[in-house]
Amino acid sequence: MSPEFIKRAAQWIVGEDTGLSSISIWAHMMGVEPEDGFTTPSDPSDLGRCLRLLRAFPEWDQRIAEMADCGRGWQVLAHHWRELEQLMTNEVGIDWSKGQSAPRTLARMRTLLDPAKV
Repeated sequence: MSPEFIKRAAQWIVGEDTGLSSISIWAHMMGVEPEDGFTTPSDPSDLGRCLRLLRAFPEWDQRIAEMADCGRGWQVLAHHWRELEQLMTNEVGIDWSKGQSAPRTLARMRTLLDPAKV
C-alpha cells in the first residue's frame, strides 16, 4: 500500500461516516481483525456506510467477496452484495438522495440474515 493510500484509509477511519460493519470491511481490507470481531450491516443505514466506503476505495469494492471469510453473516451478504447494492441504489441511493426509508432493502437484508439461516 502506498503512503497516500494509507493516509486516505487512516483519514476514513477517523471520519464521521463509519459504523461497525463498515469498520469491519476497513479492518479486513487493511489486514487487521476488529477486537470485537467482524460485524455485518444490519439495516440500510449500515449498508449505506459500507457502500460509501467501497465507493471511496474502489480497489476494496473489487474484493468484497473476501468478506465471506469473516463469518457466516458476511458469507451470506458477500454472496448477495451486488443485489443489495442495486436494491439500495434504486430505492434511496447509497447517500439517501432519493428517499428517507428503504423498506425493500431492509426486508431483503432481514431475509438474508434471518437468524435461523445464519
